[in-house]
Amino acid sequence: MKYRVEQLETDVLIVGGGLSGALAALKVKEEGLDCVVLEKSNTKRSGNAGSGIDHIFSYIPELHEKVGYSMEEMKEEQAQFDLAGLGLGFRSLNDFFVENSYDRIIGLEKYGLKFRFEDSNVPGGYRVVPQFHSVPTSFNFEGRDIKPILTKEMEKSGVRIYNRVFVYELLKDEGKVVGAIGVCTRENIIYVVRAKTTILATAGGVDRLCKSATGVDFERFHSSSMNNGAGKVLAMNAGADIINMEYTLAQGGMEWLNWTMSAGCPGGTYWPCARIIDEDGNVIMERDIAFSPEDPNYKEKHQKQFARHLEGRKRVYEHLAAGELLYMDMAEATDDEIEYVKWSLSHEGKCNTLLANMDAQGTSFKDIKIPYFYTNMVQTFVSCSGVYSNVKCETTIENLYAAGNEIAGMSNNSAPEAVVYGIEAGLQAAKKAKEMECGGKVDTSQVAHVQRLVEGFYESESGDKWLDIEHAIQNIINTFGTIPHSDIKCRTALNQLEKMEKEIHLHAENPHEINRCLDVMFILQTAKAIFLACENRKENLGPFIKNLNSNEPDKAPEDVEIYGLYKDGRTYKFHTIKADL
Repeated sequence: MKYRVEQLETDVLIVGGGLSGALAALKVKEEGLDCVVLEKSNTKRSGNAGSGIDHIFSYIPELHEKVGYSMEEMKEEQAQFDLAGLGLGFRSLNDFFVENSYDRIIGLEKYGLKFRFEDSNVPGGYRVVPQFHSVPTSFNFEGRDIKPILTKEMEKSGVRIYNRVFVYELLKDEGKVVGAIGVCTRENIIYVVRAKTTILATAGGVDRLCKSATGVDFERFHSSSMNNGAGKVLAMNAGADIINMEYTLAQGGMEWLNWTMSAGCPGGTYWPCARIIDEDGNVIMERDIAFSPEDPNYKEKHQKQFARHLEGRKRVYEHLAAGELLYMDMAEATDDEIEYVKWSLSHEGKCNTLLANMDAQGTSFKDIKIPYFYTNMVQTFVSCSGVYSNVKCETTIENLYAAGNEIAGMSNNSAPEAVVYGIEAGLQAAKKAKEMECGGKVDTSQVAHVQRLVEGFYESESGDKWLDIEHAIQNIINTFGTIPHSDIKCRTALNQLEKMEKEIHLHAENPHEINRCLDVMFILQTAKAIFLACENRKENLGPFIKNLNSNEPDKAPEDVEIYGLYKDGRTYKFHTIKADL
């Protein structure tokens, strides 16, 4: 089956129309430039925010100045999240986020998103709840339809949206990115988009590398089921640095093996009334309490409660790892508290499926206890990994920008960063595009290569099914991605992946399967990058463990080496990165 090539030209091309991509596109249009968005799904529900958000954290001047929590305190806490505290993040990115978080997040109100409520006792009329910081910083808001709302705004502003287009390669000319090649998965069209600047806004997740805890494909993805590492692969193949890929895999965790993910329970979306108990009803992790901003000890009380919350989480892991069964419980919650939780659930991800199931069965949160399980499976973890970028969202390849959660070195890759750095990427890419007369030349050999690839999926009468190959990759991850890492495990995995890459002949019956074939090829390349990075790092550092017998303490954060990985032609190359870009 033949594909026709359609040429497009624009000022700014955005790969991915999720939360950061949509906001980047709107910013480009505010700057008066033309903008094309290529989205492999549909922008109405694409990306990690596609099924909704109920929490988004920020520095909130009206509240935090009143209770004595400074912006500098939030910066310090932000700099210690996850891997950033080990020296694997960049202070400049985290500081910029905190400084710009409030204006950009509350700026979403202009699109009709609701952040203020009559029942609020917080300055500004917000609902603000505890989540990641020592005092409450998370807006609790009505974000279920954030993506349909932003899609409508993009359409009104004149953004040219191409849904169901899978971007497979970035175009380069004289070492600069000049656009991208996308494969339509509904019609036999290959889009060749020439652009002055290009933004990667591809969500940042790599969930598809690992099997789910239930073993059922796509059964309850909270994030986008399209999370295949695409942005990292596109950047790496174009010669841009990706970093911290050795930290992409983790092992062991808490799971709910039913309706949906636990969304931070007993905090997060289940605030304020969820707690965790054992089989005998003993409280293992207490519920959180909401203190009034008028309380002169508001800050101190919340910080003590937050410390208790962190200790409680440790206890939960210990009990589960020991084989005990624990439960989420709301038996002592008031009716009003449960209604509040149900409101939060209705806006957060696919948690509304939990509500729908409970309504269908006529059950109440007071009547049920949801069991936690401890799984020792290999899982994905993306904090601080991704495309090496600076606060202007510039990568190490000229004219290529990263947006939102695709940016590496941030301490928490989630919705708040997607908002702040989606807008920033749009602003900076537009500024650069204004300075340019036109984009570069298109390498027709790149286009011909992609055309041969996708036509080959149809032309082979038989071949490998995409799902079989995905399962094979996941089996390699599950077998050789376990902790501790070792050079032998990494090399064995790489040998198997490279053999698979040479020998597979993917076959597609329809456009949907074309999408999944391309998907699997990115999953395979992401897996290779991870094992190469694991092989490259030699010393233990934080959750990365290679030598169980080492008694060496972790290096001081300022002495930690960060490794950049990129491709030069077909050769993978590493080099050491010691400072912000």
